[in-house]
Amino acid sequence: IRRGEIDESVYECFEERRTDPADHPEGVPRLYTHNIDVDARNAQELAAIEADTHGYSMLGQGRSNLLEQMKKSCLSPEMLELKEGAAVMFTKNNFDAGYVNGTLGVVTGFEEDTEYPIVVTRDGETLTVPPVEWAVEDEGKVLAKITQVPLRLAWAITVHKSQGMSLDAAEIDLSRAFVYGQGYVALSRVRSLAGLKMLGMNPTALNVDPKIVAMDAKLRIAAEDAE
Repeated sequence: IRRGEIDESVYECFEERRTDPADHPEGVPRLYTHNIDVDARNAQELAAIEADTHGYSMLGQGRSNLLEQMKKSCLSPEMLELKEGAAVMFTKNNFDAGYVNGTLGVVTGFEEDTEYPIVVTRDGETLTVPPVEWAVEDEGKVLAKITQVPLRLAWAITVHKSQGMSLDAAEIDLSRAFVYGQGYVALSRVRSLAGLKMLGMNPTALNVDPKIVAMDAKLRIAAEDAE
């Protein structure tokens, strides 16, 4: 796909991974190209859980223009609402704490004193998740920072927001893909073909910007020359 060399066998491969949207496996996120689809699915799934809601507000400090940029780029929402049983995804790398950006899990409870969510990951690890900081620094000086619990609801997520994540499994809907590279970004989030389930794909979903294809070819030649 990155080379722009897509023939019928590629589409046949993804057709073999097609699944019925009704057969949604537990704990597997669904990737959509549009925010409206993501928000609707997450809201629907959360509302269906009969449990108390726990809310966490994002805190910010520093330059207002930087704060706005950070809030928009942060994978955790400004207001995070969770319930016991909610499917969640970690939004930051923290190897010492036992999670990375894209780690999936389920909220199993809340710490009594702090109300921090308790999450069991797909690997079976139980983690209590306190808020963390994202900061913009210049020569060691913090210009702005935001603080939030590093989680987001994970029944669904946009392709755009999934960039940088590595997922064991995902259901991907590319039926409404609308820009170059969306299909490539979505598909490359999944670690293996076995973890991929396709819900739909339109004729332009796998198109890559011609400039990217040309640059990729140049880089391949340069790599061969370097060897």
